[in-house]
Amino acid sequence: MLRAGPFSDERVRRLANRRFVAFAFDLVEDGVLADADAKRFLVKRRPEFGGRTISNEPLMILTADGKNLGETINYASTGTVLKMMRRALRKHPEFNKPADDEAKAETPVEKAQILVDLLALDDASQVLQDEAGDQAQYLLGHIARLRKQWREMEARFKKVKDPALKSDIRMERAHAFWHEKECEDLQDHLRDFPKDSNRYTEARYYQGLALYHLGKKRQALALWKETIRSNTQDPWIYRADWAYTNVKQGRRGGWVITGTGTGTSPLGRIGYMGGRNPDLRR
Repeated sequence: MLRAGPFSDERVRRLANRRFVAFAFDLVEDGVLADADAKRFLVKRRPEFGGRTISNEPLMILTADGKNLGETINYASTGTVLKMMRRALRKHPEFNKPADDEAKAETPVEKAQILVDLLALDDASQVLQDEAGDQAQYLLGHIARLRKQWREMEARFKKVKDPALKSDIRMERAHAFWHEKECEDLQDHLRDFPKDSNRYTEARYYQGLALYHLGKKRQALALWKETIRSNTQDPWIYRADWAYTNVKQGRRGGWVITGTGTGTSPLGRIGYMGGRNPDLRR
C-alpha cells in the first residue's frame, strides 16, 4: 500500500532518496519480499512481529543499530508519512547530513534541485532568483506547482524554450487541471502523451482519473490496465493498480497480498489495505 500511496508522491520519494535508505520486506516467511535477516533484526527489538501472521506491517524509521525514530501504520496517508519523516530529521539532526553527491553540486540549478528534494522550497527559490536559463525557469515553475501557485507556474513555463522539457511541462500543467477539477480539460490535455517521456505513466494515471470522474469507468479501467501491464516497477503503476482494484471491487480494499483468483488486480494483488484510493473521491 505504501508503494501505491505515499511512495507514489514525489515529495516522499525525493526526501527518502536524499536522507533515508528505503527498504521493504515481508515479515511473513512466504511473502513476496521475505527477508530472514531483516526479520531477525526487527524481531530482536520488537518481539511481537515474530509470529507466523502479522495483522499490519508498519512503516518504521530505524537507525543502523535499531533505534526507532518514527513509526506509522502501513496504510498511512501521504501527509502522515511526510510529517513523520520530517519530524525524525528535525529531532535527530545527526542523521540529517548531506550525501557525498550533494557536495559536488556546483550550479544554482543543481543546488536548487537538492533543496527541492529536501522540501526546502523557499531556499531553492532563493538560489534561483537571478537565474534566467530554461532549467532554472522550469524548476521555479515546478516549485510553484508544488505550492499550487498556478499563475506563477505559467509565467515561469512560458519562458522555457528547450524542447527537451516539453513533456515535463505538459505534465506539470496537468496538475493544475486536476486540482481545479477540470476533468474534461485534463483528459484532452493528456491525450496522446508521448510514450518515451519519463512522465508517461504519471500522465496515464491522471488521464484514467479524468475518464473515471467523467463517468467513463470502463475506459478508465481499460487505460489503467494497459498501462499497468506495460511497466510493473513504477510508483504510478502501483497507484493505478490501487485505483483499478478499488473500482473493480466497489468496496473498501482488502489485504495487500498476491493472488491469481477472481478480484485480483493487474499486478496480481487481491486488494489494498486501508480503504479507497483518495483520488477516486472528488
